[in-house]
Amino acid sequence: MPLVLRGTGSACRVQPWSFQPDIAQLVMYQQQRLPAVADLNRWADRLRELGYTSVRTTALATSAGLRVETAGFHTIQELILLEHRRPTRGYAAHVATRRLHVAQHDEASAVDKAAFGQQWALDAPALAAVCAATPRHRGRATGTPLAAYAISGRDAKQGFLQRLAVHPAQQRQGLGRALVLDSLQWLARWRVQRVLVNTPVDNDAALALYESVGFQRLSEHLRMYERALA
Repeated sequence: MPLVLRGTGSACRVQPWSFQPDIAQLVMYQQQRLPAVADLNRWADRLRELGYTSVRTTALATSAGLRVETAGFHTIQELILLEHRRPTRGYAAHVATRRLHVAQHDEASAVDKAAFGQQWALDAPALAAVCAATPRHRGRATGTPLAAYAISGRDAKQGFLQRLAVHPAQQRQGLGRALVLDSLQWLARWRVQRVLVNTPVDNDAALALYESVGFQRLSEHLRMYERALA
């Protein structure tokens, strides 16, 4: 069972950071109901007792970021948020995609690690958590052996491109574009009206890809934070 930390009107799940088990990750259930600074400090004490050396957040909006900064967290990554309004079903991709099975999560994780490095890569349990983050999800892959994958999710009329990774040796061959178009097609079938995706501010290739298929940058950035527990 995952560890759940509860505060005054808020709660979060704790999971080890991929490939770095001494780092805890806080997954806030609702950013609209933020933990108090006292809760964050108490959670830090609890995680220190469990042997973690530092704690990180998922990507947070400005209001949540200001709260964790007050509790001693600092920014470790800044992300650009993009949206796609009313995707349609008319996209044409020239690369075939297939279902990403749970049994292939280790292969997908290896692609993720090659694409993003160990610091930011997702392991197989983290990929499973990404799939479970929305009421409905779609995992797709392409390449033999597996060279790229994407996980999309939807919640009512809002969609998310939650993860996209292409092995560096297979980049610039249209694999990422095919997976993004597949995601937009799937979300359009369910009449999703808005699709969100985020990527680091320095990931120029990803930004160019997303904007080429109709995503537009939003003014607000997201940030990930860390606090040392030593």
